[in-house]
Amino acid sequence: MSKILGLPQKNRKPGAGAGTAAQPGPPKKSAFIAIPTYNEAENIEALINQLEKVIEKIAAPIAAPHAGAHGNTGTHWKIDILIIDDKSPDGTANIVMRLQHTYPNLHLISGDKKGLGMAYRRGFQYILEGRAPGRAPGRAPGRAPGRTPENGAHTPAPRAHHNSAHGAPTNHPPDYIFQMDADLQHNPQDIPRFLAQTEKGYEFIIGSRYIPGGDYPNWSFKRKIYSWGANLIARYIAGIYHIEDCTSGFRCISTKFLRSFDLKEISGNGYAFQMSLLHAASKKRIPIIQIPILFPNRNKGKSKLGHQDIGEFFVNAIKLRFKRYKWYDRQ
Repeated sequence: MSKILGLPQKNRKPGAGAGTAAQPGPPKKSAFIAIPTYNEAENIEALINQLEKVIEKIAAPIAAPHAGAHGNTGTHWKIDILIIDDKSPDGTANIVMRLQHTYPNLHLISGDKKGLGMAYRRGFQYILEGRAPGRAPGRAPGRAPGRTPENGAHTPAPRAHHNSAHGAPTNHPPDYIFQMDADLQHNPQDIPRFLAQTEKGYEFIIGSRYIPGGDYPNWSFKRKIYSWGANLIARYIAGIYHIEDCTSGFRCISTKFLRSFDLKEISGNGYAFQMSLLHAASKKRIPIIQIPILFPNRNKGKSKLGHQDIGEFFVNAIKLRFKRYKWYDRQ
């Protein structure tokens, strides 16, 4: 079951329009999976390997009826992974750099630890500004992965990807960016379900624990209280009433939406950033949908949620509440 949200008009289907001409086939789409990390050495290799298996299946051309003698008329997704590491002292970045020799679609940027929101801003900027162009498999001869001094990026030698119709190199940003945790609580097998909703035109897809079919098995009572409380604050103080799971960290977001404003406008350096980003999407009334996910406890490593994050979340919710008033929004 999915829950549809944020539709500007009654019974409006996202992406629908009058006089839409039939197309011979959907265009190729691309996505980035952005994963912030801090001391995730115990989880990161397993997560990347699982993601790459899913990506390999997604990248396979889709067989279509009446494809003709030349086979497939469907399309496939091109998906890259970006690890946004906050200079983890446990060697998380070293593991990622080793895996880059195996996976040419794997990117790494490093920066100081300043909170989840700051990490996502850094990652979104890296992706949206074209610092990570799509690449064909493999590396340019004679170039090994290395550090880019200006942005702390570790990537295989980049190649511009080519438009299959014209063969022209492009450095366009991807169509969608995933937000995902590194602790294996988000299941990579759910990614095709998110992508299926993008095909319907949704621009903000949320993996929800709090709609029918979603759950959070093995959670402690204390953690449930924290999560329920945060969602109540986001819904009834910040004003995101129509979203059941405002704090979910498993999301798929269109770059069209992300490029429609300055990321500096999204308040919150920690977990409050997630609420602010969702608030902006709700305010712009882009098509939003929730899909159910299972979100079990992590098996390895420790949660990064601290008292400072909780305080910032509450204060930020109050600020978002006041943003509905023009006199405050002009400040």
